[in-house]
Order: sequence, then structure tokens, then C-alpha cells
Amino acid sequence: MLKEIYNKFWILILVTNLTWLQAQDYEKLGKEICENITKSDSISSEKIFKEFSKYYDLDNEKNDLLISDFNGFSFNLQKEIIKNCSNKLPFLDSYSLMPLSNIADIEKTFSSDQTKKLERQLKEIQYKNRLQIIVITTDDYFPNENIDEYSFSILNNNYNNFFENGGIIFVINLKERNIRISTNSIAKEKLSDEFCQDLIDKTIVPNFKNEKYFDGIEQVIHKIQTKIQE
Repeated sequence: MLKEIYNKFWILILVTNLTWLQAQDYEKLGKEICENITKSDSISSEKIFKEFSKYYDLDNEKNDLLISDFNGFSFNLQKEIIKNCSNKLPFLDSYSLMPLSNIADIEKTFSSDQTKKLERQLKEIQYKNRLQIIVITTDDYFPNENIDEYSFSILNNNYNNFFENGGIIFVINLKERNIRISTNSIAKEKLSDEFCQDLIDKTIVPNFKNEKYFDGIEQVIHKIQTKIQE
């Protein structure tokens, strides 16, 4: 029964992402999922298309819907669900936010073109260098207490064993001027804590001071790829 509820939980999140991507009324959506989670029925495909069409013009070629857009929406929605559904969904007590791709640019730090380029670069590293890299921009760490807990929770719960060189996560909080690079035990064999801190101090911080956020992350990604190949 718990497995069925968990599966339906994720189906409802994905359905709601498509339906309400442009609405972004997270509290309302979170409550809707909570109410639907124990019901035998679900949201119909007709309703999905009807509501989705309200917010996204499918015939407009100028619309550029990125997986990172779903990611940002999904993160905010997941946080609302944790706040409102813990009494109905016991697994939420130990739940970790789950990104749908390599980049969750919740704070819209990067432009659409920059996000596309980063996604391509990270996918290339994944398959050529067998290293999983996740980049998240956020202004809070819910449901965790701090940036360290937040980064390790997401990294450790979303790492795929397919990547033999391990996993690494960037968490960027521009509001608090806080940056964290965390690695799992496998990636740490080549990417030490000292190396990662050096990336922050000598590459990310100087670029970020000049508001060159994309340049800072791209340069760091290239340095990580070079290090992995040594």
C-alpha cells in the first residue's frame, strides 16, 4: 500500500508540473496533491491538457520550455507538499528533494541559452567521464537546516551507481552569498575537499563578484572535467 501511495505521489507531481507549470501557486497545488493522494481516481488526461494549454501556448515556437523549468517548479512544489502532507505521507519525514535533470535553477540565475549550454556540458561529462554533476540555485534549504545538510541530502539520495567516478553537487545561494560544492565518497578520490574549496575561492567567487555566474560555473566544470581525466 505504501509503495502504491509513493508511486501515485510522483505521478501526481509530474502531472501537476505539466498542468500548472506557469501558474506557480505552490501552496494550492500542494494541498491538491495531498487531497488526491488517498483517492482511487486521479487527474484526467483531458484536464491535464486543458489546464496546461491555459499557461503554455503549444503552437508558439518562441516558447522554450526547458527541463530545468520543470526542475525549479518541481522543487518548489515538493517543498509545499512536505509542509502540508507529512501527516498523510509518512515517508516525507525522510524525503529528499529530487531534481529531474542536472540543473535546478530555481532562482533563474542563468539565461535560457546558458542553461541549455550547461545542460549539454553536464550530460557530456556524465557519459564520457562517468561523473554525475548537479547544479542548484536556491534561496532556502528547506526541508534541511543548512547548506551542508541540503547538498548532501540531495546528492546522496539521487546518486546513480552508473557513474563510476561518483557524484558532485553545486548549491548556490546568491541571497546569502553562500556556495557549497559537495562530493560523494567516490568522487572525493579525485576531487578532494581542498580542490573543491580552491575552485570556489579562485574561480567561482571572483566571477560571482562581477555577476558572471555562468562564466564561473562553466570554468569550474571544465576544471573538474580536466581533473577527472588525469
